[in-house]
Amino acid sequence: MPQPEPKNSTARRGVLAQIRFPVLGVLAIAIMALVIFWSWDWFIPIVERRAGAALGRKVTVAHLHVHIGRVIRVTADDVRIDEPDGFEKLPPFATADHLMVGLNLWHLLGGRIDLPVIALDRPVVELNEQRGGRANYQFPDSGGSSSGGMPQIGELNINDGQLHLVHAGLRSDMRAQVHTTPGKGDVQPRIVADIRGTYTGQAIIGHFSGGALVSLADRTKPYPVDVDVRHGPTRLTLVGSVDDPLSFRGARLRLTLAGPDMSLLYPLTGVVIPQTPAYHVAGGLDYVDGRVRFHEFEGTVGSSDLGGTISVDPHQAVTFVDTDLHSRHVDLADLGGFFGATPGDHPSTAQQAAEEKAHEASGAVLPTTPINMPKLKATNVHLAYHGDHIENQHVPLDNIDVLADIRDGTIDVHHLNFGVGRGRLASSGTFVPQGNGVDARIRIDMEQINLARLMQAMGRNLHGQGIIGGHIMVHGHGQSLAQIVGSGNGGITVALDEGGDISAILPDLLGLELGKALLSALGLPARTDLKCLIADMPLNEGVFHTRTMLLETGDTRTVGKGDIKFSNNTIDYTLLTHSRHFAVASFPGPLYITGPLKSPNIRPGAEIIGRAVASVLTGFVFSPIGLLPTIEDGVGKNSSCASAIQDVNENPAAGIAPHASRPVRHGRHARASAPNAPAPSVGSGGLSAAERARIHAAWAKKMAAH
Repeated sequence: MPQPEPKNSTARRGVLAQIRFPVLGVLAIAIMALVIFWSWDWFIPIVERRAGAALGRKVTVAHLHVHIGRVIRVTADDVRIDEPDGFEKLPPFATADHLMVGLNLWHLLGGRIDLPVIALDRPVVELNEQRGGRANYQFPDSGGSSSGGMPQIGELNINDGQLHLVHAGLRSDMRAQVHTTPGKGDVQPRIVADIRGTYTGQAIIGHFSGGALVSLADRTKPYPVDVDVRHGPTRLTLVGSVDDPLSFRGARLRLTLAGPDMSLLYPLTGVVIPQTPAYHVAGGLDYVDGRVRFHEFEGTVGSSDLGGTISVDPHQAVTFVDTDLHSRHVDLADLGGFFGATPGDHPSTAQQAAEEKAHEASGAVLPTTPINMPKLKATNVHLAYHGDHIENQHVPLDNIDVLADIRDGTIDVHHLNFGVGRGRLASSGTFVPQGNGVDARIRIDMEQINLARLMQAMGRNLHGQGIIGGHIMVHGHGQSLAQIVGSGNGGITVALDEGGDISAILPDLLGLELGKALLSALGLPARTDLKCLIADMPLNEGVFHTRTMLLETGDTRTVGKGDIKFSNNTIDYTLLTHSRHFAVASFPGPLYITGPLKSPNIRPGAEIIGRAVASVLTGFVFSPIGLLPTIEDGVGKNSSCASAIQDVNENPAAGIAPHASRPVRHGRHARASAPNAPAPSVGSGGLSAAERARIHAAWAKKMAAH
């Protein structure tokens, strides 16, 4: 039997029934009001505060829009990011008309951040780095990485973007127009940038087209790259793909470089290269074992071909560059920049033309271009180079081989060798930074150089035989090769044995005009075989002083005395030719060579010879017996030069050995004289008036012919 319901329970149900409908109505009205009046702008202060704290600068947003769905789309209007302290005078760091971010709700509930799309409409970014290194794109450290890792991004769409970069240290001011293109069919989405402005003070125009930025982290698809940059007169193109662009692995890229001078590549590559003529090279580019490699490249530099591999290690404190280069055919003029000279047949840039003009004005015969010490210390280099065949028509060099290192500004040339027939012109040296220049030690060895190879290079169906040997040593200090030699100490010892036709050799050894003038002024026959040429000249503070100079033919002997001054690029020299058989009167007196090294003056001396020849020769030849070991080492034993030295000392044409205190008489030099023969009338210097007239007439005739 059911129990009767309590009266108080019945009363409560009555009250609830009475208020239920009014409460539900109010709640419905409140929800409707919230929907009607809801604004996502209420969250703007929170967004601005958190974004500003993360970026270290003020962030403002005009409006927020949220579209709810499987992918929540949040859109911010009129986004503005201000500059940090110290950059207030610049435009805002970044602005965008609209920034839309898509967020996958289900992945977010699972603890993973997935952004299927990010879209920017008319973004503008201002990047600036001051001369001291402070930049407006330096952001505060977040204090640690997020435990959730990087978000996954599906698409990045940019419409009408602009980027402005100013870098005071690099003297650069560039603007880029940036946009993305959507994928269609087999065509992948891409990001495209067109750049204009100045970089390192030179005009730059560039075009970049690459895969979508979001695909940089996708290692399943190769990232396409297409770059074309014109920096001043230099052009760089890079085309291909990279399997893993973030680590630069799996690169299949082709790099092409072209321009008037490889030294202009330094701002683009960071690699120091001497001046060169116009060039065009192309090869593969990849990244292996922490090094960027420009490998198996081929091309031309001036008139020479060039190929090989260059690898760059940018991870060391000083960038390290390892080069292995080769040429099948090389023109030595193209390598002039490595020695401070103008490379190629003519200047290829305004800078080269200015340096050549300054060199001409200096009057120096050696290169005057200063060594760039800051650039030299900016890169450590190992250089190996071999040229199979030297093409120059009038240079008697067959090939070139170079091995050198640059470390912390010190240049160590292990060897710079030229093949000459079966002989070799070998050189080495060290250049150590000291003050505003370098302390240099240079050695050049002429080893068993066959004269026949020289004559072959001179052409004109000339023939010669014999061997050239010798050494050059220089220790000096300066900013250029001209200054190093101009302040240097050391010396040169050279011997040419059994030389062939001197009428062909002198013009090529001394220069065409000077050589022909000397032949004429010295009174040598048109075709005279050279038996020996010896030069022994110590170098003291840039001045080569003659210790021994001897040129001997079948009939004549020429000796020299004087100074060749690289300290001021002048010459003060005297030559005297006399007959080995006492036909002295047939030759004029001393020949003076004076003035600038580039264009010396040649004139006869006022001195007279005859019996005075003995005293002249005594001052000209200084005991060359000590040269015998060096000469034998350079040209071999039993040479004509060794015999000539012995003959100069044992049977001097003047009758006096250079080291003797009084004349030495030998049977073949002594003249029988009639005891009652009258002595000729002599004037000052011991010559008769007739002899003096004959000598002056000989000079007048020879100089007129010249």
